[in-house]
Amino acid sequence: MSNRVLTALATLAALAAAPVAAQEYSFQVAHTNAAGEVQDMGLQKMKDLLEAKTDGAATLEIFAGGQLGDEQQTVEGVMLGSLDIGMTSNAMLSNYVDDYKVFDLPFLFPSIPSLGEKVDANFDMMEDSANGAGFQLLAVFSSGIRHLMTSEPVETIADLEGMKIRTMQNPIHVEAFRAYGANPTPMSYSELYGALQSGVVDGAEGASTGYDGMKFYEVAPSFALVGWLNMTAPVTMKKDAFDALPEDIQTALMEAGAEAASWQRQYVVDQEQPLLDSFAEMGVTITEPDTAPFIEASQPLYESQLTTDGQKALFDALTSE
Repeated sequence: MSNRVLTALATLAALAAAPVAAQEYSFQVAHTNAAGEVQDMGLQKMKDLLEAKTDGAATLEIFAGGQLGDEQQTVEGVMLGSLDIGMTSNAMLSNYVDDYKVFDLPFLFPSIPSLGEKVDANFDMMEDSANGAGFQLLAVFSSGIRHLMTSEPVETIADLEGMKIRTMQNPIHVEAFRAYGANPTPMSYSELYGALQSGVVDGAEGASTGYDGMKFYEVAPSFALVGWLNMTAPVTMKKDAFDALPEDIQTALMEAGAEAASWQRQYVVDQEQPLLDSFAEMGVTITEPDTAPFIEASQPLYESQLTTDGQKALFDALTSE
């Protein structure tokens, strides 16, 4: 056998034995927001950062729009290990990570930057809470400031009296809208458009990004700027699965998550006014009710819903000067 053939065979053997650097770790990520919404854009940013930090050895495969199930199925998929990473509203995750119920309280943070500052300063505490429930917290994205989308304009809190308002499947949200005089109607996000269209509900609470992304303005042409909730969207994976990863991949995931969250929260802020302007151009009736009665009606929730030492400790940390 010639030296040339031997050299060629040796080269082929070396190539076959060499590790494949590209995408050794591909993490499936699921969420229920539309592709291109602010939450999805945050995950796209996280994907780019993760690939850069690992030289392409790790990536995210993102499934938007509830392709892999609703929010409850997303959380349970992460818990069971059938889904690598999930991003849901805090309102759903707090049913499993009890301390996170703090973030469901109305009017807790005046702005998205103020929320981000407190989250970043207390991330270790939040991570411990997630770990205790079997999750690894990777990032805390923003789902925007929540307002009201309705079939008829809401000018004051009194206009909500008896209105069927869709809320998330979260006890604090239900109690909040009961306190505002509405008839809260919990249901899955995937059912909301049809429920608004058919009149099963008279309205819903939600952010401008969702109102735009899901085209809710087609079936709920009034938008009231109440700002009742500054919603977070935690990104999590199963703690056991995270702990089983090589240390460099763990570090890359955490760094990519933190950097993507900072970028994404500012992106949400930047989108708000252009979206409101676009709603007005489409003929949406935009109102600005006095929020003082909403804030007053929300106060009893702060005492009734914070029941554990963990919740109270996280609340104190997040609200301290």
